[in-house]
Amino acid sequence: MTSKVVLLVWALALALAQVGCSGELQGGLYDSGVAADSSVDSYTGDGTPPPPPPPPPDSDGSLPPGDGPAPPPSDGPRPEGAPPPPPPPPPPAASCTAAGGSTAVSAPTLKLTLKDRWHEGWLASPAVADLDNDGVIEIIGARAGLVVIWRGDTGAKVREHAVSGRIWAPPVVGDLVPSRPGLELAVASRDKIYVWDASGAAISGFPVTARDELRSLAAGDIDGDGALELVAVTTSPLSAGGQKDIIYAFKMSGQRVAGFPPNTNGTSGCGSQCYVTGGYDQNLALGDVNGDGKADILAPQDNAYVSFHHGDGRAVDAASIFSAPKWPGIRFLHDYSEAQQGWAPNEQTANQAHFTNTAPAIADIDGDGKRELLMLGSVQNAAQSDRLRGVALWVVRPDGTRPAGWTTPFHASTYLAGLWDFQGTNVVAATNQVSVANIDAASAGLEMVFVGFDGQIHALSAQKKELWTYRYTSDARVLSAGVAIADLSADGVPEIVFASYSPDSGKSHLFVLDASGKQLHKIALPARGSMAVPTIADTDGDKKPEIVIDLKDGEDKVRQVLVYSVASAKDNCLSWPTGRGNLLRDGLVR
Repeated sequence: MTSKVVLLVWALALALAQVGCSGELQGGLYDSGVAADSSVDSYTGDGTPPPPPPPPPDSDGSLPPGDGPAPPPSDGPRPEGAPPPPPPPPPPAASCTAAGGSTAVSAPTLKLTLKDRWHEGWLASPAVADLDNDGVIEIIGARAGLVVIWRGDTGAKVREHAVSGRIWAPPVVGDLVPSRPGLELAVASRDKIYVWDASGAAISGFPVTARDELRSLAAGDIDGDGALELVAVTTSPLSAGGQKDIIYAFKMSGQRVAGFPPNTNGTSGCGSQCYVTGGYDQNLALGDVNGDGKADILAPQDNAYVSFHHGDGRAVDAASIFSAPKWPGIRFLHDYSEAQQGWAPNEQTANQAHFTNTAPAIADIDGDGKRELLMLGSVQNAAQSDRLRGVALWVVRPDGTRPAGWTTPFHASTYLAGLWDFQGTNVVAATNQVSVANIDAASAGLEMVFVGFDGQIHALSAQKKELWTYRYTSDARVLSAGVAIADLSADGVPEIVFASYSPDSGKSHLFVLDASGKQLHKIALPARGSMAVPTIADTDGDKKPEIVIDLKDGEDKVRQVLVYSVASAKDNCLSWPTGRGNLLRDGLVR
């Protein structure tokens, strides 16, 4: 990358919908265990032995975790003279410019083991950038209590920055202060935001303090002045004047952007029908959705509502079909007519969203020149007495209306695991994160790839057609936070890369799938794996991207981050190469 880059029944319904469930993501102590897995490439390096032999198939006859979807049931041998089965579908068409490669994707090979002390990892995808423009690329790991910077070519430690507590969200890297050379680095730790320049010096005015805990951080020009601002979302709403706020915005002087926080400042125009509560896991996307040149702020939250504001703090108006005048009053019931009126006749059976852990995206998925808002949320009944209804992917317009084909969200209803933390282990619930890219040029528009609560990766077209699923686990103690997307064989067709994690040691892996959902490689990760989306980037300047994995465990002086080389890769197509899509962490597809 470049360096300069919403009657009684009605009242009861509203009351139920406003209740948040902020106990899902807590974090705790340590835990460990041992388990085997199936057909993997051995993890090599640091003296870790290969995993034990694979277990037998599950008792129900399904395949072991990670072997993809089970085959359909067989009715016995094909009768003589019967026509042969249809051929498999053709491989996806190239959606990027090829760079002289082929369909063969080399197996990731461990290249570097980046070491430091005992600090453990959370949800922070690593950042890879040449911070000071000296030709040496750095790898930035943001962990509990510490930011560590290593050289990308040798793995030598460059420096570290101590912070006030764990760093939940990925570090932001960009030209935040154009008057200074190189790129700046920003992180959110507990209630503070820190910013350093390319030399490691703290930017004047930082750290700034908001409300604990800041689990979402992104950069964008929200006021149209040509400079980037930092926007954060807290788990703990600010209350004043009958309103609540979760969004903070700061200039690079450390001063708050005028009008923020928007509700308690009176900027938003919200009345009694704005229902705000905390955001618990990277609940933030920034992007201009109305063409005014200013980034708008999308912040799903721990209920069935979404904070959505213009860059000046005004809450975005809801379309007149909705009972509430502003976006934070739109209740995301699956049934479109119920969502418009804001209540369901039968709260026990009606489905609604819950956006506790929703990491959203902004993208023009159908190519009409207008950006849509994409949110993957958990599903519960409207009475909130049944929360294990899987996940749903929402595509909505900036006025809250739903495009043709998306008048109900795509619902992956099966539940295996992912809603809850593994208490006492510091291993947390799954991020509901959608990654967006063109993975098949033959399918109109962009595709959306996400991890369900069913142990599967799902790929959807812009027309809401499920293109494929891939089962990465049948174990309720194995999760994944989301996928990165990049071409790893220089043929112009992206691959899907993700890591799994578990409270139990020995169950986690790095996966590489092709664009049709076929497993290409599966490599065992040490200990409890990685809770962060991998980062795919050139770490040593040879224009061949590596896969960078931020490990959950902080094994003292042993390993914190792993770097894998992929011999077949070139840097021709990095579609969604890191958590939140890019180093500004804005979830925006440009």
